[in-house]
Parts: sequence; structure tokens; C-alpha cells
Amino acid sequence: MKHENDVVPQGEAEKRSSEPSFPLPIPELPVPVFVWRILLVFAVCLYSSFTIFVHLCEVDGKLPFRPTAVVFLVEFTKLVLSIIMFANTYDLLLWRNTDSMSFSNALCLEFRRNYETSRFTRLSDRSLPPSSLTWSQLMFIILPFMVPAVLYAVNNNLGILIQLEMDPATYQVLGNFKILSTAILFRLIIKRKITALQWFALFLLLCAGLIHSYGNLLAKSTSDSITKNATTTTQSTSHLLHITALGILLISLYCILSGMSGVYTEYVMKKRAEMNIHLQNGLLYLFGVILNLVAFVCDVYRSGDQYWNPFKGFTIWTWLLVITQAFSGIFMGFVMKFSTNITRLFIVSSAMLVTTFTSMLVFGLQVNGLFGVSFTFVCVSLYLYHR
Repeated sequence: MKHENDVVPQGEAEKRSSEPSFPLPIPELPVPVFVWRILLVFAVCLYSSFTIFVHLCEVDGKLPFRPTAVVFLVEFTKLVLSIIMFANTYDLLLWRNTDSMSFSNALCLEFRRNYETSRFTRLSDRSLPPSSLTWSQLMFIILPFMVPAVLYAVNNNLGILIQLEMDPATYQVLGNFKILSTAILFRLIIKRKITALQWFALFLLLCAGLIHSYGNLLAKSTSDSITKNATTTTQSTSHLLHITALGILLISLYCILSGMSGVYTEYVMKKRAEMNIHLQNGLLYLFGVILNLVAFVCDVYRSGDQYWNPFKGFTIWTWLLVITQAFSGIFMGFVMKFSTNITRLFIVSSAMLVTTFTSMLVFGLQVNGLFGVSFTFVCVSLYLYHR
């Protein structure tokens, strides 16, 4: 009997992809399994570096740069890297170009092949000159990649609005429920079976996130209690636990959109599995660049700053932040195509613990016993899910 995560042969995968009752097949890994596992560990390290580098960038407790500029540059870097890797696939780089094929022809070939297979026809030979596509045919291929970018943009802005309806600690704790929403949407949209044991493993993963967030809240409360006699009696509302009815609605919507953005990305990547992975990533990042450029421009206008330099306040730590998050984002694209959103959840949860451990070494962060509990829960969850 085949395991639910076994790779389906290409011919059978194409046949099943047209039948909605079957789960979307997982394409074959582009590297050996042991290399893939090493890359997953590397992905955890990259993802966990985000918080570390952000704090290293701080000057007197504040960020010297515009966050919108960093997000835009991360997306732009991912787009450039994807273009380079796509060009390398077709030997289009200057030092490897031995063919007459141009970059535009390579794009057209990929688009044409994807359109033909999406319409359940067959492209006879890769060497055939690609015919041009109409705008409607091109939009049929490209527009699905715009949806994740829009969902991520909406969710990021929603995360800002939520801060007005609840305190940061409550937001951090309740935000962990996106693990549950992702798993449910993964089952409904990707249609891949999740066994009872795997559901229990995901529940443990959710508990690990809740315990870790609660542990951070207790640590912060302890730190505040030590210094409260040295501060004024006026206390900011951000230090008080509170949540409104609108806040409950917004955090629920946030968790659903967070799960939907990840699951829909996986759906598009696997539904168009025959498309080059670097082209898929490039299309995702193209829309990300456009939306985040708009966000950066709006941020500058809103602040009234006459300087449009996106590199203002950048240090070596900021550039390391941009580079690491760019590579982390690209690898997440590979995870979406060649693995599942569940793997992404384990990467994020594991990175949460790595971040805490690294903060202990770099910043002298004090942790309590709940960190050990959450670490144990993640390890047990990882074992049970892949048992």
C-alpha cells in the first residue's frame, strides 16, 4: 500500500490532476532525500535568523530604516535570484550561453507548455519553436500567482489593525491558531489525507506554539515587575491584557487568511507542477515586488519624508537580513512545490525554538521551564506526524 506522501509518477500525476477527488500529487524531489533533509535544517536556521537580525539592526531600541523598504528589497532580491536561476536552467547566462534561444523565447516556451498541459493537451517536443500566446491565454497562466501576493498583503495590513484591538501578547498567543487553520485548509483544498495520529501531532504543534508564547509573556511580566518601581505609575495599554469583540473577529480572519495564503500558494505550485520552479517563484515575487513598492511609496508619502532613499539607515546587519530572508523565501517556494504546507509549519515552529535558543546566546535572553516543554512538544509532534 502506498503511503499518502509517496511521489506519484508523472503520467499518473497528470491524469490525477484533472480529477478533483484526488489529492494534488507531490512532484519528485529535485535533489536526493538526504540533501533535502539537510536543506530543511538550513531553512529552519534561515527562518529563525529574521528576529535575530532585526534586533541587531536596532539603534536605541528603534529601527533606523523603513520596514517597508526592507520588505520591498527582500521581494526584489528574491525576484532577481529567481530570474538568474531560471536563466541558468536554459543556459542563458553569458558564460554558458551556447544556444541561440533568448530569454523571452525561454519564457514563451514555458508559458506555452504550461498552457497546453493545463488545457489537457500535449506539447509534442521541447525543441519546437514556441508559438505566441494571446493576452487571455497569458493571463490564464499568470493571474493565479497574483492571489497569494494579494492575500499576504491583506494579511500584513490586517496584522497592524489587530494591534489596536488587543495587546501584543494576546496577539502573539492567538496567532498560533493559524497552525490549525492551515491544517484544515490543507485537508480541504489540497485534499491530502491527514490521519488521526497526524491530527494529534498538529495539535501538539499548536500547543507548543501556545506554550512558547505564554512563556514569553510570563518572562516579560517578570521583567516588568522588577523595574516597575523605577518607572512612572502611568502604564501603556500595550502592557495590559485586553481584547475586543472586533479583535476576536480580526484575529480569526487573520488566521484564516494566513492559512489560505500558504495553502493556495501550494495549490498553484502543484496544480502547475510542469512549470519551472524558478519561473513559478518569479511570478509570485513579481506581484510581491509591485505590491510592496506601492506600500513603500505610501509609507514615504504618509511620513512626509522628502528623501526616497530605500537604503536609509542600512547597516551590515540590515543587508544580512535582506539576503537571508530572500533565500529563506525562495526555499519556501521549493517546500510548497516539493513538499507540503505541513512541512512549512514544522519549519516555522522549529525556527521559533531556534530563535529563542540563539537569543539566549546572543542577547542573554532568560527563559523559563515552558521553553523546554514547547521544545519537547515540537520534537514529539515531528516524530508522530512522520511516523
